[in-house]
Amino acid sequence: MSETLRKVARIVVVDDHGIVRFGYAQLINQEPAMDVVGMAEGEREGLELIKREHPDLAIVDLSLDEGDGISLIRSIDSRKDGTKVLVISAHDEVLFAHRVLAAGGAGYINKREAPQKLIQGIETILHGGLYFSNALTDGLLRGRMGSPGTKSVEGIDSLSNRELQVFEQIGNGRSTRQIADAMYLSVKTIERHKENIKQKLGIEHAAQLAQHATSWVLGGDL
Repeated sequence: MSETLRKVARIVVVDDHGIVRFGYAQLINQEPAMDVVGMAEGEREGLELIKREHPDLAIVDLSLDEGDGISLIRSIDSRKDGTKVLVISAHDEVLFAHRVLAAGGAGYINKREAPQKLIQGIETILHGGLYFSNALTDGLLRGRMGSPGTKSVEGIDSLSNRELQVFEQIGNGRSTRQIADAMYLSVKTIERHKENIKQKLGIEHAAQLAQHATSWVLGGDL
């Protein structure tokens, strides 16, 4: 009786890669208590899907075909309809998790994690918990996300979500062309983001920008 009446969690997937969306759906639909009821590749399409399907949980990537993952999380949270959000992204969790939490997200999994982490994360969040990796906890203990009132946090917090993604890519040693290709943006757009980052962080030269970005990604202060 209890198995028959058990609620099946309704889940949607918002990711800009079709193969990734399909892979998540295949994995999730193997679970008898979970069902993927829709998929989308961009922010606007994802929000329309959520309004239509009223899912229990949305899986969201930070980098989307159209729009921005954190902006989508804010929109979902503002609806106050009970839809919870689990982020699965290739971006560094320690750099982005605080923004995900502030936007209303309940968990974060790096795409390099083992597939079973996805199911664990979904189950934890559906039962009212938060799901973040040990890397985030370790990063907080080492102060990688800074502390209130420090210059490094003030500078980083002034960056938009897209600028922070570019900043992370610079810190990982990628060239402007590599960043543009990875983010499906033009070189000109990336250059504009880099100029905005330098202005917001008070940096004059490209070499300084690379140094600051590398230090931040590796856990040092700005």
